Amino acid sequence: MIAVVLDTNTLVSGLGWSGPPSVIVDSVLAGELLLVSSPPLLDELERVLVYPKLAALFPDPAVIAGWIRAVAEMVEPGFTLAVVADEPDNRVLEAAVEARADAVVTGDTGLLTQGVYDGIPIMSATRFLKWRESPER
Repeated sequence: MIAVVLDTNTLVSGLGWSGPPSVIVDSVLAGELLLVSSPPLLDELERVLVYPKLAALFPDPAVIAGWIRAVAEMVEPGFTLAVVADEPDNRVLEAAVEARADAVVTGDTGLLTQGVYDGIPIMSATRFLKWRESPER
């Protein structure tokens, strides 16, 4: 099974709207993908879900974080990375490295320009869906 770390922007998009991130979240729910997360990633998710433009769509961020905690393989990296400028994005890489995830999916330019970290590909949701079906992966 493919183990994937979804950046907060991908999770929020996948939970709130249709499109490639939603297909990925649905695949996690169907047991077709293994979602990897960590306490810092869940903390960030809860912080983001209270933003005014998202609060109406996600009235109880703790419920969403609890759902992620229940379905994800939770890891607690024992190290800190400083690879990209946006500090929270380093938490995504830490979770991926700790779990030896197969991929990181994000819409964040800082992570996407990294391309690969420690052998783990970093890609958009659209690219991930194509990659997942590719026999060459």
